[in-house]
Amino acid sequence: METVNAPHLPVRENWLALHHEKALMPDLAIVDAHHHLWDRQSGRYLVPDFSHDIEQSGHRVLSTVYVQCRSMLRRDGPETFRPVGEVEFASGAAAMFDSGHYGKASGCEAIVGGVSLLAGDDLQPVIELMMARSGGRLRGLRNPLAWHSDPRVVSSPVTPPAGLATTTAFRKGAACLVRNGLSLDVWVYHTQLDDIIALADALPDLHIIVDHCGGPLGTGPYASKRDTAFQAWQKSITALAERPNVSMKISGFGMTVMGFPFAQSATPPDSRALCLAWRPLFETLVETFGVRRCMFASNFPVDKGMFSYGVFWNACKRLAEHASVEEKAHLFWRTAALSYRLSSLENADEYQIKTA
Repeated sequence: METVNAPHLPVRENWLALHHEKALMPDLAIVDAHHHLWDRQSGRYLVPDFSHDIEQSGHRVLSTVYVQCRSMLRRDGPETFRPVGEVEFASGAAAMFDSGHYGKASGCEAIVGGVSLLAGDDLQPVIELMMARSGGRLRGLRNPLAWHSDPRVVSSPVTPPAGLATTTAFRKGAACLVRNGLSLDVWVYHTQLDDIIALADALPDLHIIVDHCGGPLGTGPYASKRDTAFQAWQKSITALAERPNVSMKISGFGMTVMGFPFAQSATPPDSRALCLAWRPLFETLVETFGVRRCMFASNFPVDKGMFSYGVFWNACKRLAEHASVEEKAHLFWRTAALSYRLSSLENADEYQIKTA
């Protein structure tokens, strides 16, 4: 068990059990483009737990993408190589899913690892070892970037220094990802999106995947001025979307920094309430990025403190209810499959998945 002090909502299974929904559009194919696994003092979420959430939801999850969360770092060895342990852990989780004993999904089919892009000349051998240990599943890296001057705005176990993405050293490391055919996942707040715009411009061949809607803040100093914060986020998102090498994950709604109050209620939210609350964000992202650069993702178990897995996907389906069949395909699986080069789907009728 690892000791990690993360500012996430506690998962209350008894509270979540107070509301259950039957899956909407159960035949719609899904790739969960962002989730974590861990064994922490605050709770365990490993393959059996994730598999249970998928199977009980009734949704047709075909594949998932494991994303860096500092799980199972190597105990010994050089600091730069410690994150190789997380890739080995995720690869082992993928093997468990591949056994068929944990449902039908190809869980952890793609892995987004985490190693500091400030490693300089030491970065290349770490990437090469990660690729070897991943069983061919490594698709990208993610570095902690979310920073804010207000101590009330915190979302990660480790807060990086301000302006990290703008440094020469970071960009040198990001260029190494391009040479290795890897993408860069970034989690930043909306107040930092200008840094990502500059990074995208500096490295036009780097595929940047922005996590959790680009971090629209609704806590701390933004709790009392959500409309102003939304307008600032919307302006930055519009500028970011002009960069063709940037994609967006529609996710992270259960993180406390977004400021949604559902966890404070006596019963968990239903998908209609979530859809109503999230729609302004969703519509802005689809309008600016287009469905070909947007992908839904659960961010479990982080977001499980606010809603269940099945209700989350129902809310997403309600958000996209007026989209065409092709548009739904991009939002729910195709963008993720292409972004993370999911081999289980590459021969599916040119990414056309038939109804089960």
